[in-house]
Amino acid sequence: QKTSAFRVQIEVGGEQKHVVFLDTPGHQAFSEMRSRGANMTDVVVLVVGAPEGVMPQTVESINHAKAAKVPIVVALNKIDSPQATDGQIQKIYGQLAEQGLNPVPWGGQTEVVPTSALKGTGINELLEILDLQQQVLDLKADFAGPARGRVIEATLAEGRGAVATILVQQGELNVGDFIVVGRGFGKVRDIADDQGRRLKSATPGMPITISGLDEVPDAGDPFFVTESLRKAQEAAEQRRQREREAQLQ
Repeated sequence: QKTSAFRVQIEVGGEQKHVVFLDTPGHQAFSEMRSRGANMTDVVVLVVGAPEGVMPQTVESINHAKAAKVPIVVALNKIDSPQATDGQIQKIYGQLAEQGLNPVPWGGQTEVVPTSALKGTGINELLEILDLQQQVLDLKADFAGPARGRVIEATLAEGRGAVATILVQQGELNVGDFIVVGRGFGKVRDIADDQGRRLKSATPGMPITISGLDEVPDAGDPFFVTESLRKAQEAAEQRRQREREAQLQ
């Protein structure tokens, strides 16, 4: 049950762009993020296997995405499989329509991109549709000012203490910044990108790992930068107090 995050450079329409993928193979992590009101992603790519069709866990993922009010693009994978007949594809369109995702080929709004992870078929088309969604949604971020964002994963690492993988959504995060991350707080000791390279700062659209926190936060927790360590501690204490009160009820 681990959510991985990685940032890739792609070429779309002759332009160099970056896309951040949050890969949630386990549904538990996604559920936890959703339950904390975390709208971490701009577009959900729902991977449906053409031979299998819409499974119970697919319906669960659709419901999570709807609850988070995030648009869905369907990647119809394994399209090169012998079972991916026209009849099977039409059946899947029907299954998607039953879940409120009426496919574009049926005159609906939901993009369904035939793909093959094995052969790389349809991947460029998928990226182009994601880029189009970005333009339609007019997704922008403020690169100036103190950083804000969300926790993707967090754990206790030997020799490093509490370590959090976070996604910067606004502003700039620097080594030495005072930070509140859920119930944890501290001074950012180090920053590493998704390749493990050490950085001095990070900006929106970057999944990074930081250390220097006094406690392990939860997936989906918000983080923000404060002016001083004392203010960071006060904000974290307020969160802890709310959690204690909630447990007593």
